[in-house]
Amino acid sequence: MRNQISNNPLQGLLWGAVMVLTVNAAMAATPESQATATPIIKVINPALNNHVHIGDVLQRTVVLQVPAVYQFSDQALPKKGSKHDGIELVNVAVQSEAESDHTQYTLQLSYQVFAASMTPTVMQLPTEKLVFTSKTPPVSTSVEVPAWGFWFSPLVTGGSVTAKKNMLPEAATPLIDHRAHQQRLVVFLALLVGSLLALLYINADGHWLPFMGGAFARAHRQLKRLARSSTPKTAVEEKKALVYLHQAFNQHYGANIFARDVQAFVTLRPGFKSLQQEISQFFEASNQSLYDVKTRDSRQVIAQLVQLSKRLRDCERGVS
Repeated sequence: MRNQISNNPLQGLLWGAVMVLTVNAAMAATPESQATATPIIKVINPALNNHVHIGDVLQRTVVLQVPAVYQFSDQALPKKGSKHDGIELVNVAVQSEAESDHTQYTLQLSYQVFAASMTPTVMQLPTEKLVFTSKTPPVSTSVEVPAWGFWFSPLVTGGSVTAKKNMLPEAATPLIDHRAHQQRLVVFLALLVGSLLALLYINADGHWLPFMGGAFARAHRQLKRLARSSTPKTAVEEKKALVYLHQAFNQHYGANIFARDVQAFVTLRPGFKSLQQEISQFFEASNQSLYDVKTRDSRQVIAQLVQLSKRLRDCERGVS
């Protein structure tokens, strides 16, 4: 009993020494163990590994969890523009996110295919080696991104000989049927020309035009010239204006026409029937002008005769 009691202090001292040595050894080994820890890698490859054509861009995503003691410099990244068996690294992008005990790096690697194979071929994205360094202690480690294989599919199979065999002759440009448009254009032009001729026939005063040299057309021209002349409008000019219209009536009637002959005139010339009342009023006014001693406004009378002659000309042309 006494020996057990005397050994207890000694055992306590021994256990304490062991604990101190264990803690010191652990503390001394921590930096080295961290420096020798292996980064964790995760690779996300393209979703499809077939039907890849020339010019296609393939994306690889590499996620790395690296102990905090390691650094990853830009010089350790794969070189943009590097080529390997018809595949070019066209873009490299890196993002980092620091945690308490590690740093997470996300690499985006873009490869473009420039192969020129004429048959389906197995190709692969190249292996990439990523190097990490540590200053305390001065060590380095590397991670290898494995190659990834895929099927390359050419756009066409065979060479120039096959291309010539498969070449199709040039197809003639399809013609647009414009006959319907031509017909519409002809109809439109015919309507336009007809409308212009109708307007010319209705309103033109030139006696040189066909079917426009009628007696009332000539009388209308004479009356307009008389109305526009600068000479004072007296009874002489008024009687001259009346004579112009009387001559036109006589020419259409075939003889001298008087007020009592108006009914016979419109029977002979039905085209003037719509103006029978105006014609009768004209002959009454003509008698008053020739035989009445009262003075009248000759300018106003001539202006009224111009309007009447225009309406008679329209009846003469059949457009009234």
